[in-house]
Amino acid sequence: MTWYVVRRLLQMIPVFLGATLLIYAMVFLIPGDPIKALAGEKPLTPAVEAQLRARYHLDQPFIVQYLLYLKGIVTLDFGTAFSGRPVSEELARAFPITIRLSFMAVLIEGVFGIAFGLIAGLRKGKLFDSTMLVASLVIIAVPIFVVGYLAQYLLGVKWGIAPVTVTGQASFGELLVPAIVLGSLSFAYVLRLTRNSVAENMSADYVRTATAKGLGRRRVVTVHILRNSMIPVVTFLGADLGALMGGAIVTEGIFNINGVGGKLYQAIIRVEPPTVVSFVTVLVVIFLLTNLLVDLLYAALDPRIRYA
Repeated sequence: MTWYVVRRLLQMIPVFLGATLLIYAMVFLIPGDPIKALAGEKPLTPAVEAQLRARYHLDQPFIVQYLLYLKGIVTLDFGTAFSGRPVSEELARAFPITIRLSFMAVLIEGVFGIAFGLIAGLRKGKLFDSTMLVASLVIIAVPIFVVGYLAQYLLGVKWGIAPVTVTGQASFGELLVPAIVLGSLSFAYVLRLTRNSVAENMSADYVRTATAKGLGRRRVVTVHILRNSMIPVVTFLGADLGALMGGAIVTEGIFNINGVGGKLYQAIIRVEPPTVVSFVTVLVVIFLLTNLLVDLLYAALDPRIRYA
């Protein structure tokens, strides 16, 4: 197992380099001059403009800028934002909020999606199963910003049982409704994945054998059906954590959350390559580590993978 982890970590190095190179190239090709965007309507003198370009290495060729950025990552120096603050401070301020929000969303979608999907799969073709399928289709069909504004209006404005916006502290209570909104779409997919996987495994040979040997219904469901049905669900949840952190712009905008989504949006508008690339690079690292965790969970769920 130790060698497997080392091998997977080594495989992440070219993926990380390729992803960061692609991200840096895309930011480099964004139309507009970041220095002029920083100055706004006030023109800069040639000396000041040259000094700013040298400070942010914008006077260097693309490959030199990228290598300097990689050097900064190795030394945990993410550079300086155009606002004058270190990018690491922006990361330290924004990422804990988005991480809490994303983990809460994954926990909500995982617990309720697996629970409802399990019940629906065990009762395939019955009323509960049909109701869950229809409800999940409705959730998938409704855009996330509609769900967000609707939850904000009903729970926050009309009924007053939840805060309308999130304060700077971003406590777990304040993030509960945004987490439900953020995880609503993935909840529908987890429900359908679990339901289909459970319904398929119920007719498998090993389930019939376990039942014929006299094992109790609860043990057959939890040990044999549910455990073997979790592999596609765990795969989805692992990939979804990174997707939620990167795709929280809409939810964070609706509930005024000062997380990664809001910072990224502002940095893109202001054409700030150091901030954009640093934030996305951290997202890439989180995504890679999450997929490593998912691979390790495969071995825990399926003995065939562990023994192989």
